[in-house]
Amino acid sequence: MPELNFHSLDDFINAAQAGLSEAAGAYSRTFDGEVSLTIGQSGGFDAATLPQEFWKPGLAIALTVAGAGVAILIPTTSGLVPDWCAEPDATGKSKLATFAQEWGMNLLPEDFFPDDNQAAIVPDLGKAVIDYAQLGSDAAYLIILAEKDGKTKPVFMIWPVVEPAELLKQPAVEADDGTDDLPPPPPFLGGADDVNVDYGAYAYEQTAFDGRERKPLTLEDLPGFTHSVLKIRLPLAVVLARAKKPIKMILELGIGSVIQFDKSCDDPIELEIDNTIVGRGEAVKVGDKFGIRLSTILLPIERFHKVEIRRDGDFSRHSPLPQIIGKAPIRSLEVTSGK
Repeated sequence: MPELNFHSLDDFINAAQAGLSEAAGAYSRTFDGEVSLTIGQSGGFDAATLPQEFWKPGLAIALTVAGAGVAILIPTTSGLVPDWCAEPDATGKSKLATFAQEWGMNLLPEDFFPDDNQAAIVPDLGKAVIDYAQLGSDAAYLIILAEKDGKTKPVFMIWPVVEPAELLKQPAVEADDGTDDLPPPPPFLGGADDVNVDYGAYAYEQTAFDGRERKPLTLEDLPGFTHSVLKIRLPLAVVLARAKKPIKMILELGIGSVIQFDKSCDDPIELEIDNTIVGRGEAVKVGDKFGIRLSTILLPIERFHKVEIRRDGDFSRHSPLPQIIGKAPIRSLEVTSGK
């Protein structure tokens, strides 16, 4: 039996693609509504790159597979989850259990047939996966796009989870003592003036939350005036290899010609934005298309300018004044007579 990790991503994509119509039928039978399903993006799990719906309440399906498990998460903000799912009666619980079983059978590869299946509403899908179910090594995700009433929303499939039964755990309600030991929010969230505040509590490192920390910051948290800038389109290209050839050779190229590059097939490929290399990675297959899995992000080139420092007697009254970058101990710009 293959291992339940990132290396089984292609198997999950193929199985989900083959079972989408049956999964849509199971949804219609359970919730009395029509929905169409398509395959979305996939890759190695990184919660910081997932849309906001990942941190919302929703219906969590826990599928146990050989001791580990798979989590299927349907946010309530998607409009796919009826209100009765929050407090189901006996009939509702039976419907949810059957729905979880059908989706596990239709969307998972045959090698990972679920041994057990459960479903329930949880107040925070992201917290349920990361804090309670706990991610295994080499975790992967697959987004299934669900279209209903003209709106398309994501459904998340994540594996492996170490404790699938814990996915449905409900957090204990703690009394509010009126205190808050968190640091003030960053300036762009409003209410903070000190730029030297340590915002470590807001950083996301895929570690367990204590239930009080704020969610990772997203693009939606930026001030409104930045939204127009974020809509600017830039050319993005993946460069497999480069070579310079004489014009004579280029003119002789034809169908069937082979161009050799001084680059190994195992070397990383480069990601360029507006002709600037911003990262490197490896080619991966995403459904019937190819993509790039980034392994390195390159920092922009820093440009430093020499700081000119003026000292007493260095410049006369009529000397041209060079541009000064930064602060310098300027006491006099004139040559003192008699010295």
